[in-house]
Amino acid sequence: MQVSCDRPLVCSVIPGWVPYSSIGEQGQRQGDAMNDHETGLQPALSRWVLATYGLGTIVGAGIYVVIGKVAGEAGALTPLSFLAAAIAAAMTGLSYAELSARVPESGGSAAFIARGFDRRWLTGIAGWALIATGLVSAATITTGFVGYLGVFLPVPRTVAIVLAAALLTAVAAIGVRQAAWFMMLTTALQIAGLLLVIVYLGPQLIHFPPAFSAALSSGPGWPLAAGVLSGAVLSFYAFVGFEDLATLSEEARDTRRSIPFAIIASLTGASILYLLVAAVAVSAMPAERLAQSGAPLSDVLARHGGPADIIAMIGLLTILNGALAQIVMAARVIHDLGSRRGSAPLWLARVHPRTATPVAATMLGGTVVALLAAAFPTEQLAAGTSLLMLLIFTAACGALLAMKARGDPVPPGVRTYPAVIPALGCLICAALFLARLFA
Repeated sequence: MQVSCDRPLVCSVIPGWVPYSSIGEQGQRQGDAMNDHETGLQPALSRWVLATYGLGTIVGAGIYVVIGKVAGEAGALTPLSFLAAAIAAAMTGLSYAELSARVPESGGSAAFIARGFDRRWLTGIAGWALIATGLVSAATITTGFVGYLGVFLPVPRTVAIVLAAALLTAVAAIGVRQAAWFMMLTTALQIAGLLLVIVYLGPQLIHFPPAFSAALSSGPGWPLAAGVLSGAVLSFYAFVGFEDLATLSEEARDTRRSIPFAIIASLTGASILYLLVAAVAVSAMPAERLAQSGAPLSDVLARHGGPADIIAMIGLLTILNGALAQIVMAARVIHDLGSRRGSAPLWLARVHPRTATPVAATMLGGTVVALLAAAFPTEQLAAGTSLLMLLIFTAACGALLAMKARGDPVPPGVRTYPAVIPALGCLICAALFLARLFA
């Protein structure tokens, strides 16, 4: 079937490109006409596999580094910063839980924005922004992998980046079930590492109540609140990752229930772990020392004679976990943009008949990750990731508000939340974006 093209030069250069002006019903029929083995993602993931996947994506490498930075802002009140960030993340997370049930498509945030605002140009921008966020985030994480690897094995930076990107791309391309099991294994190690910190340093919690009380009475209320809020802005990024679950909607069993369950369960689990780790860390080491540490959890264990090398090794594996999740997410969004929305070449949307994964999109993503990681420093990549993600969160929460305002029909079995939830999600993410932009 031929689709007319109003941009001959673009269509001749990029095979399979379908412009917005032609996508409509005709473009949708073209996507539908493709063989199932080329476009059909296979539902293979249970709710508990998804919840574990989500927990691993959220926990990621963030908590192993960000805890020190937050302690530098909030001091002994660091657990309050994580609590505030958890509440903020919950507003966005609940919005995504409802959105993923209303719009169970692999496009994730891009699909939500498409349904909410019905603007094709905005959908394309949001989709590619989401892809960029995932790939830039994966590149950021990969640069961290190089640093941790250097502790154990001196390898040239470029070689380490290429090897890491190639390994992650291969795992992501082999199959979503294999990628999910890899993430479940590394997630188990992540949680074991955090539990090791909590259990080993648990006796130090005896110092927490007096330190917390002293911090509360140490000065005027506003400076203390400002420190807690500044720490909350930093710690919010340790909760990012739940949104990736929405891109697995077409590979989940009973997707309208399993994806929302996984989002809420993974956010809850991460919040509990973070609060416990924060309380233990500020009890076991002065906040000033935590803030100066490049590997705070490893250093706080070493200070008390604990197995610091084990935490460093777990941190290394955690980094691989986080980068893999971002490559998987980006490939699913590319698949959605190409197969449904005319915002990517159709050849990128094709699913391999043996692996049931979008192999071309996955390979493209892995290549971009390697190039970005080799070309840019970690700080620039991290700043770009944060800004893009907050913009996407703001737009997605706004899309849910638009659906509610129009009175869009709700599919059977979908759990809805009051409009105040996405409204707060919008406001919080916009405020964090501005705070990050002008920091």
